[in-house]
Amino acid sequence: MAITKPYICEIAPKTYVINEFGLSAMYLLVGEEKALLIDTGCGICDLKQVVRILTDKPLIVVLTHAHMDHAGGMCAFEQVYLNEKDVGLAKSIRREDIVSYAEMFGKAGGYQVYDYSPESAPKFQKYPEFLPLNDGDTFDLGGRIIEAYTIPGHTAGSVTLLDGANRLMISGDCCNVNLLALGASIKTTLKGLKKFRSLADRFDQNFNGHVGYMGQPNCFSQPQSTADDLIHICEDILAGKGDPKPYEFLGVALKQMSYGAVKLSYDPESLVD
Repeated sequence: MAITKPYICEIAPKTYVINEFGLSAMYLLVGEEKALLIDTGCGICDLKQVVRILTDKPLIVVLTHAHMDHAGGMCAFEQVYLNEKDVGLAKSIRREDIVSYAEMFGKAGGYQVYDYSPESAPKFQKYPEFLPLNDGDTFDLGGRIIEAYTIPGHTAGSVTLLDGANRLMISGDCCNVNLLALGASIKTTLKGLKKFRSLADRFDQNFNGHVGYMGQPNCFSQPQSTADDLIHICEDILAGKGDPKPYEFLGVALKQMSYGAVKLSYDPESLVD
């Protein structure tokens, strides 16, 4: 029998990852006074209900970036924090794209594990209020401070969230083993990755926005070498080294390079600003 509800894992005290049918992963961090929801997924599940099962504290919602698999469920909330460089991207999300995405990944293995309907995707009748999310912003949840850092590359406004007390990084899609660097040049992506690496002594685990991806019900953090390996690829690309391979993602022709534990896909026409 397939899994009919999002499954939840506790990865640290009062820290939960919510797997939305293998499509994306959201994170709920609970403090003494407030809770922080990181990303809203595609909107296929009733995320607000899931959150209320876990906590009744006042809720802050933050989007790591504005791709449909991270922001698709945003309209269930009155306000969301989002970097201003991604607001236009959030407003371009179409329900039809979410449905197509959910069907594609279901047929690629998700339906073997999960029972969900892409038709549950929300209609975008009213956007939430977009609150500014900037580099260095902090969220005080009561006995728990979460810090935001901008890491452009995957999108222009990608943000990572650091829970220093619990030594956790929640990075969305900005630093993972299969990085799509589509929102910035390779030079800017490299700068962002070096910034991410500069925080490495403050966290032990880096959880991205796709744990339990597709039909793989797991809850693993990213390898510790991820940032270093991605930086190596960016430096090789800029130096004209390596052997990039053709790669296509959602109909977009890209190049892809591999090194160590990671792959990086990019537009070969966007190397420098």
